[in-house]
Formats: sequence, C-alpha cells, structure tokens
Amino acid sequence: MAWDNWLNEKRFTLFRTAILQEQFIECITDHTPAGGTIMEAGFGFGTTLELLRDLGYEVSGFDLESTAIKNCQEHYKHLQGNLFIGDILNSKTYGQKVDTIIHQGVLEHFEDEEILKILDIQSKAANRIVFDVPNNLRQNLDDEGDRTRFESPQFWEDTISSAGLQFARYGRTYDYGNELLPQALKRYDSDLMKRVGRSSIFVVEGK
Repeated sequence: MAWDNWLNEKRFTLFRTAILQEQFIECITDHTPAGGTIMEAGFGFGTTLELLRDLGYEVSGFDLESTAIKNCQEHYKHLQGNLFIGDILNSKTYGQKVDTIIHQGVLEHFEDEEILKILDIQSKAANRIVFDVPNNLRQNLDDEGDRTRFESPQFWEDTISSAGLQFARYGRTYDYGNELLPQALKRYDSDLMKRVGRSSIFVVEGK
C-alpha cells in the first residue's frame, strides 16, 4: 500500500497513540532535557509530536508526503508552522541542531546503505537519536507496507556499531501476554522488554 494512501485510510488518535507508544514516548522524554527540542523524521499522523508538544517540548517534524502535513495541521493546530516536507536522506533537511531526533516505523523500509547514511546525517544533526523499529520477535510478521523489514535486534546493534556510533538498546510490548505483566516489567528499560519486546528502541548518541 502506498504511504500516501495509508495516510488517508488510517488514523491514529491521540488516545490510541498514548497507549500504543507509551514506552517509546517515555524513552524519548527520559533522554531529552525538559522543554528541549525534538524533531521527528517522518511524522506520519503527527500524534507523537502532538503528545510531546503537550508535554512541554519544542517540536518540529518533516515528512516526504504533503498529505501528512495537510492532515496533521488540520487535526493539531498547535503544530502549524512546525511541519515541513523533507527527505530523510538529505542533510539539508535537518537545519539547526536539535536535542533529539526521533522516528518510528521508518528505518525498516530502507536498504542497509541508506540506513547507514541516515544514521550518519542524524548523528550530526542532533545530540541523540531515539528510534523504534519492529523486530523478528513479534507475532505478526505481515508486511506493514513499502518493504517492511523485520530484522533481529542484533542486526540493528551491528548496523549502528558499523556506523561508529554509541547506543543503548531497549524494547517495548510483549506479544504473548503483555497485559498480564506488572507495570515494572512493561517499562521500555526493563531487561524483559529488551529481550522479548516486539519492537526495539535505540538511543543513539550524536557525534
């Protein structure tokens, strides 16, 4: 399914995003100074940006699709003026250095060489990168559209290491009974989530 069509056919509400992305958002806020600057690369529906804005962060974001900007600005008026069209592979897209660059559901759609290029560009454009990618530990491995890659956590560790970057790996959401787990084990930084989470979260230090 083309990304532009997906943007028009599906929509994540703030409520749903706050639940689904709780661990990812906690990781972002734990690694970004209060009131700091956050840029999202490929913001999609803009729900994560809006939640972070509501938490007091100075947010901005870019997407390759003009549809994303139109839809986001219609739903989240406070984000108007902070969104723009940009190419994740173009260093000129990023502008002034920010505290944190974030993205989710993005890198798994690129080839190895492109991933390395993105990490290199972003490590120079931010003090840190926080990103979330689906991995091969999840129950459903159906293609999420546009060549989704369900790589192992080790693949991502090796890729980031080959880029010469320092990082920490975390995880989120256990596909085989997440609702039965105590809150402490659901945290993104618990050893359990790192080992069995259906998505891997990485915090990569900038250059």
